[in-house]
Amino acid sequence: YALFDKYFKRVGNCVGPNQCPAGTGKDSAHYLLSWYYAWGGGIGADWAFRIGSSHTHQGYQNPMAAWVLAGNVPELRPQSQTGASDWQQSLDRQLEYFQWLQSPEGAIAGGATNSWDGQYGTPPPGTPTFYGMFYDEDPVYPDP
Repeated sequence: YALFDKYFKRVGNCVGPNQCPAGTGKDSAHYLLSWYYAWGGGIGADWAFRIGSSHTHQGYQNPMAAWVLAGNVPELRPQSQTGASDWQQSLDRQLEYFQWLQSPEGAIAGGATNSWDGQYGTPPPGTPTFYGMFYDEDPVYPDP
């Protein structure tokens, strides 16, 4: 679930909760490590590990884990049919994400969301996108 939109809405220019269609297959996957998996939950909040998120941040990504799970360490290769290829796509997407988020000054910051303001709202005009997800300098914080 870490690689999917929180409510399995189709990823890409998702605006309006009632106008943003449910995904089918893997078109609700952003292939980035998202909020809940990055931060997890405490002993009494194990729910956090069973849901995805519409918000991703550069600091949540782990290209080394994606590389390992893409099948590069045979002992840790996922046994599911598409696990290794999904993690390979995640690795490629994470590296591309770092490049997209890098400023001209060299810093890498912020992230992207498929759910503006945590409610699939409309971002300001001209907001840059990454695979249809909107740039957000502080993803997650406005999520209710």
